Amino acid sequence: MDKSTKVYIALIIFTIFTFSLGWFELISIITISLLLIGTFIKGHLVIESFMGLNEVTGKYRYIPSIWLLVILISISLGYYLPI
Repeated sequence: MDKSTKVYIALIIFTIFTFSLGWFELISIITISLLLIGTFIKGHLVIESFMGLNEVTGKYRYIPSIWLLVILISISLGYYLPI
């Protein structure tokens, strides 16, 4: 089994996990944190494997990961801070 197939299976497993948390309405601070961490891992897998940035060095490799981290921090701040 090659690397892209393993990454694809991992993405499917993470998607089923996040779907099941929403389906069974297991919403708490811990599950939201797990969802955000899982989303970061899924995004990082896509960035590294399917965008082909695992062979690139320097800032071009880290810019999408930093962008993903900023978006997830913004989402978590929006969820955790009351309006």
